Amino acid sequence: MRGPFNHPHHGEDREIRLTRNQVRRDARRQVGPLASVRQAGPGLVNPAFLRMLARQQAPSVKIEPTNLDASDNPLRPASLDAMVGQAKLKPLLRRLIDNALSSGQPLDHLLLVGASGTGKTTTALVIARELGRRVFVLKAPVDMDTLSALCDAAQDGDVCFVDEIHMQVSGDRRGLTQACDPESFYLLLEDGILAEPRGPRPFPKVTWIGATTDVGLLPEPLTNRFPLQPRLAPYTEYDMAVLASANAKALGLICGAVECHMFAAACRLNPRQLNSYMRSAKALTADGKIGVGDVEEVIVDLAGCTLDGLTPSQQTVLTYLFRNCRRPYRDGTVLYSASVDTLASACGHGRDTKAIALLVEPWLLQQGYLEVRHTGRTLTERGIQRAKELCR
Repeated sequence: MRGPFNHPHHGEDREIRLTRNQVRRDARRQVGPLASVRQAGPGLVNPAFLRMLARQQAPSVKIEPTNLDASDNPLRPASLDAMVGQAKLKPLLRRLIDNALSSGQPLDHLLLVGASGTGKTTTALVIARELGRRVFVLKAPVDMDTLSALCDAAQDGDVCFVDEIHMQVSGDRRGLTQACDPESFYLLLEDGILAEPRGPRPFPKVTWIGATTDVGLLPEPLTNRFPLQPRLAPYTEYDMAVLASANAKALGLICGAVECHMFAAACRLNPRQLNSYMRSAKALTADGKIGVGDVEEVIVDLAGCTLDGLTPSQQTVLTYLFRNCRRPYRDGTVLYSASVDTLASACGHGRDTKAIALLVEPWLLQQGYLEVRHTGRTLTERGIQRAKELCR
């Protein structure tokens, strides 16, 4: 048994011993279980342990720009002129890009807000291509190792696209490291300084493009650091019909005007959903000719949607409210209402209320089938009529 007088560090100065122990504790916090008390020798720290610690701290993340010419997605437009819709936004972006090119300065940071599948990533990639610059595609939250690697790889004028940027400043960051500190990200956006643990260093003068589907999670300090905040306008059914025709040509399909309008009516004005329909049509047809029956097979039989675009979950919400949530009142009025928890369970989302709020409700609210009241989600007169049609 090791006693107090045969300890390897017995008799050394108390201050040195305390310093060595502090170094050990710091090392354990940084490298976790790899650091052991027995790895420290007669000095402060064993040299072999220092080399191991250096290897643990060395950045291991490698980041490369996205090759825009190697995309295997024929449905993604490559220029502003090829983008469908956004009649007001495209001229503004053209002026911003031309002015940035003529001045030789990087384009100011942009923030894109829109529902999933409405073209945020496409817009960012088109901007990078029009600028003639490289683009780095990131997914928030971006940690310090990734930012350090990006600082080494990026050049002045490059574009850095951060998808779901609200996650960078999300209050719930369980399982994430302190490297995702929002204040460090704010400093990077505003002053171009990367606050690394070993000290600040200048970041290349890049254009940051942030995208989010949940604008309610964006704090004011973040939005204020994006001088340009262009709004993606809602698409029309005519836009979707034009896009369906363009997609058919890109996929080598023969699709008439009637079939294109059927796809447009069922995609809920979402380009990504339309692209999915068109790819499914290509997979189902051997000769590439799309008829009305083929469109119905893609939308109804394969996707489980209605011809007006209602998903299975949206159909469940309407029919469940109508069949199971009838609430008569003394004045003779009848409401079909339920809580969002109840609807989430009915749709099989296991009380995932966010799934209802993001994936189910928006289209039903937009179509006037549903309204939000203090009693819960309630069918409107139009919603009652549509529910009756679905229950037949």
